[in-house]
Amino acid sequence: MVVGVILCPVILRVPLHVHEGDDLTLRCLHRSDYKEKYTEFYKEDSVIQNQSETSEFHVGIVNMMNIGRYKCAKKLAPKTWNNYKHFSDEVFISIHNLFEIPEINVTSYPVVEGDEMTLTCDTSLSPLRPRTQLKFAFHKDGRNVREFTSYNQYGVQSAQVKDSGKYSCEVTTATNSVKKRSPEILVKIKDLFEIPEIKVTSYPVVEGDEMTLTCNTSLSPLRPRTQLKFDFQKDGRNVREFTSYNQYGVQSAQVKDSGNYSCEVTTTTNCVRKRSQEILVKIKELFFTPVLNVSTLEVLEGGNMTMKCNTSLNPLRQRTELQFAFYRDGRNVQEFSLSDQYGVQFSRLEDSGNYFCEVRSASNISKKSEDVFVQIRGKSSKHETPIIIVTPLVLLLVATFLLFKYRHKLHRPTTGCPRRGQQPEPQISPTYAARESADDTDVSYNDLVLYHGPQDAARESADDTDVTYTDPVLVSWTTR
Repeated sequence: MVVGVILCPVILRVPLHVHEGDDLTLRCLHRSDYKEKYTEFYKEDSVIQNQSETSEFHVGIVNMMNIGRYKCAKKLAPKTWNNYKHFSDEVFISIHNLFEIPEINVTSYPVVEGDEMTLTCDTSLSPLRPRTQLKFAFHKDGRNVREFTSYNQYGVQSAQVKDSGKYSCEVTTATNSVKKRSPEILVKIKDLFEIPEIKVTSYPVVEGDEMTLTCNTSLSPLRPRTQLKFDFQKDGRNVREFTSYNQYGVQSAQVKDSGNYSCEVTTTTNCVRKRSQEILVKIKELFFTPVLNVSTLEVLEGGNMTMKCNTSLNPLRQRTELQFAFYRDGRNVQEFSLSDQYGVQFSRLEDSGNYFCEVRSASNISKKSEDVFVQIRGKSSKHETPIIIVTPLVLLLVATFLLFKYRHKLHRPTTGCPRRGQQPEPQISPTYAARESADDTDVSYNDLVLYHGPQDAARESADDTDVTYTDPVLVSWTTR
């Protein structure tokens, strides 16, 4: 449609309806009976194109910045007249909204952890452009959380506290010629339940005590009927799986139950899960590891042996009753009783061995001492060797000496008179007569009796060796 005065030699032609995003071109027309020299375009009386040989001005993709008063001018000359510059009438160009600035909304607000959160980007197209294709994107805290699509909603199936933030949406055309962003809105996801806190009842805990850990939290008033489950960890390892009970107990605590404990809470659908801070639980000893003390580690056979199992109670449990048991080489030699001592009278060799003691309480706390080796030594162990070995050796030497002496007398010459003052040689008894021959001489000695002294003779010691003189021994020697 042409806007301007028909009688005017120059007119400016513009579209009747201009929307943001349109590709706008202005055309400056003149009467055919004029000769054109050049064309100029103006906006708000300012030249936007100067002395162009073309009658068109391409504005391009327009937006609200292009709204204003436009006109054009041509230098024309009639076929018979001199050159003259003619202006068109001004035309006000109004840019219409292709679509409204979008608005972002949250469905079912407020949103609680675990709820499905849906954000909607609302806008409306110009009635003159009802078929325009739009695309929508969403942003959180200035960062894109969903790229442009033709769907104007963005959803989070199970909202978490971390999904809280400032949200906005952006709308554009299929050609990206127009983009508009909504104002930001603050979306705060409310806690379904508080971060749990783990506590220990009746702290400090001593060995044998019942230890109870409690996982405390509170539900949101907006969701008071939500079912929660609780589990417990120790040193990062699970000690109880999820149940509806918020306590974990150890009936008789041991030192090994010490550690860093935490608890975790979740819903039945596992859509929300929170863990407590760790707390250090240290189980104190009810009594110290016992030490076995023995009166002496070497006991003579027949002597007395006494041992004691020493330990001390925790000052927090001084009234605890303890029982003691004793073992030798892993076998029980004294059952559990209130006595912390064990003794052996008239000990025997078989009482030697590795001893240890065990202490226990009524709450079944049991501890064992280290092994202690006790040696029982026999009384006669120092005298057996001389009696068995030394005595036969002495007898052998005496017998050899006597044999040599008698043989020497037997071969001494018996002719001639004895010298003056010399005693006559004694006669040998017929019982011990010698038998001689020229080539082979057999000498037999029978019934040789050696006396070592009376039965209760004194004992002599040389170099810490005891020699015992026994009863008379009859030894028969025969030499051939």
